[in-house]
Amino acid sequence: MTEYTLGESVYLHRIRQNIELLREFLNENQPVENADAASWFEYLGKIRAIQGNTSNDYSFIACLLAKQYLATRFDIGNYDAALKPQGAPGLDVELMTAHGQRIVAEVKTTVPYSAAKNDLGSQQKSSFQKDFDKLNRAIADYKFFFVTDPKTYEVVQQRYIHLIPDTELVLLTSNS
Repeated sequence: MTEYTLGESVYLHRIRQNIELLREFLNENQPVENADAASWFEYLGKIRAIQGNTSNDYSFIACLLAKQYLATRFDIGNYDAALKPQGAPGLDVELMTAHGQRIVAEVKTTVPYSAAKNDLGSQQKSSFQKDFDKLNRAIADYKFFFVTDPKTYEVVQQRYIHLIPDTELVLLTSNS
């Protein structure tokens, strides 16, 4: 069983609560077959409100995967992935190991928009370039670019790895 910090446990508890609330709502409320648009809008709005920002939740879980990966290679002590809010500016991961080594990383849950072209979409490229710039400017002993999608890993490996020469590209999971 994975040990989480208090902050990580609180975040995961909130996610579990939202999932339970969503389950209860869906079990108790069924969409009406021929409902009007206003009814559908209200129904989906309630689902959306219960879910909250699932993109941030997904990113947080990816940061936990990155933490798990880093813990297998380094003594990262009591690093808390929940301290940096998802979507906040700056690097996704910044930590000092027990041996005084600085580690920085960016974590991406992106699925390539232009998968058929074996490339990222234009907005995705822009987002990745900003992350590449952050990594290239950072002074660290170890730099990582973590991705969760196998196709994204392939695209970065084939087209963009040269833009982050001092950074290790890591696929966190192949189950996405």
